[in-house]
Amino acid sequence: MNRALYGFRAKIGLVIPSNNTVIEPELWAMRPPGVTVHGNRILTQGNTPEGIVEMEKSATRAVGELRAGQMSVIVYACLATSLVKGLGWTRDVALQIASDACCPATTAATATFEALEALGARRVAIATPYPDRIQALLPAFVAEFGIDLISTRNLGVQNSLELWKIPGEEVRALARSVDVPEADAICIVATDLPTVYEIAALERELGKPVVTTNQAILWKALALAGLDDPIEGFGTLLGKARKATA
Repeated sequence: MNRALYGFRAKIGLVIPSNNTVIEPELWAMRPPGVTVHGNRILTQGNTPEGIVEMEKSATRAVGELRAGQMSVIVYACLATSLVKGLGWTRDVALQIASDACCPATTAATATFEALEALGARRVAIATPYPDRIQALLPAFVAEFGIDLISTRNLGVQNSLELWKIPGEEVRALARSVDVPEADAICIVATDLPTVYEIAALERELGKPVVTTNQAILWKALALAGLDDPIEGFGTLLGKARKATA
């Protein structure tokens, strides 16, 4: 296949909150050759549980528009929606997207926590940027997924438009603050928090895997697209060959 053909190996479609200007450049930075990333936005209605519920109502429209571009896989790329609407919704929405778009689908939450499972991490320390009302939903969701949350901290960011401005040193400090000896891995969640250039340094410093949501989204999307080439420079998760999954 001609390497000049964009997306000749896979086209990843993303359903993204409209404020998010981080996930696309992060996935473009990590993607292997022949893979392209295509976002479609749903209008943000505020960084509250009520606003997230309203935002999600636009997802069907976004998926339909991505389908027109013949995506290889589609990701609902807002983990906070899963915290608000629950694990049942998280599983159901992936099935609905797959049915509507005629391609494999997943969610930010599923990708993140399946990535931890793939690394054998059962006891996890989780860092988030979330405001307190959304952070309060995290422990129950993680427990339902079968993961032992042993440490967590949130930045309490109220305005989602401030997330892209958080510098790498603050992200690294947040990760260090949740690390405890018992943790098998560190997880940094949220798709609009810049993280991917901090992963390798954190793994060297902390001596354990670091999973971030955008890293995990690419990992899962590539697996669903049947691509297994390892990607160096962005942590243990992507550095390992992955199995294609349904």
